[in-house]
Amino acid sequence: MITIKEIAQLANVSVATVSYVLNNTGSVSEETRKRVLEIVNSHNYRANVVAKSLRTSISNTVGVVVEDITVWNSSEIIKGISKYVEQNNKHLILTDLGLLSKIGSNFQEVIKYREKVNNEIKLLLSAQVDGIIYIGMHDREIDNVIDKINKPIMYTYCYTNESSSNYISYDNIDISYKIAETFIKNKHTRIAVICGSYDAKPSYKRFCGFKKALDDYSITLDPAYIKTANWDYEQGYKCAVELLEGKNPPTAIFAMNDLMAAGVLKAARELSINIPEELSVIGFDNRELSMFTWPALTTVKIPLFEMGYNAAQGIYQIVNRKKIENSKHILSCELIERDTATRI
Repeated sequence: MITIKEIAQLANVSVATVSYVLNNTGSVSEETRKRVLEIVNSHNYRANVVAKSLRTSISNTVGVVVEDITVWNSSEIIKGISKYVEQNNKHLILTDLGLLSKIGSNFQEVIKYREKVNNEIKLLLSAQVDGIIYIGMHDREIDNVIDKINKPIMYTYCYTNESSSNYISYDNIDISYKIAETFIKNKHTRIAVICGSYDAKPSYKRFCGFKKALDDYSITLDPAYIKTANWDYEQGYKCAVELLEGKNPPTAIFAMNDLMAAGVLKAARELSINIPEELSVIGFDNRELSMFTWPALTTVKIPLFEMGYNAAQGIYQIVNRKKIENSKHILSCELIERDTATRI
């Protein structure tokens, strides 16, 4: 492979001039620039990124560790990261831990794979990446999983409670407030909620935002209208049957993810309850299935693409000293209005 020195000799210019052309810096005449680029292109020159990174301490490459690439949220986050690196002449190296098949929904068991996680990170560091983006397969705390490293780490769709941690997340509270407000403005007073697992932080935050709206509008949340499921379709169905066969059934249900909301739709269909005329339903996540339920599910879009984009951007803000560490950025969600809740 041709070297910069050889390009300089062929173009009859200095090595510094070739470097200016390749990096689009310095003052070089258009004629000289054209001559150098013709030689570069004709010899298929490719810069040695690793060698450059050793000189500058910046490789313009970000390492991405995804807990499981098959999980619904991962692809959009990765698309956001890819968009940033494409727009900014960066590169990414991705490694998939494949944890879903190993631990399923027992997310606390990721600690058993701590050594694997850190070995993958070491491999990325050996490739001279500028920083690491860690993508969780479930929005949760992952303290004590990743060892301290001398490069920035940005967490997305997960977080740590360490004071110096950096993460990009989304606002569960405000959007859940808006969900309850949507029901209330459509004259609902018998409003129920099907929560996710009791120990999940997103479930807690969504309940807090939802309950605050009811309190602000002086709507009492009947304890009988609060159900706890485990984020899955069958549990959503079971909880909905209990609610809808009760003595005084709700006229609106907030299910904290789309799988549980789909279970609610099944229960309503079996009980011959019309949606949204007799029952309004709102889910959360905007998974692909939400467009194909019948009726189409009103739900919440999490800004996954933007989370990925901002995570990559955040790494380079730290690398370029434009932003100090301890970066915690919360993005807004969007209510996607379809056919299971009357529109305001």
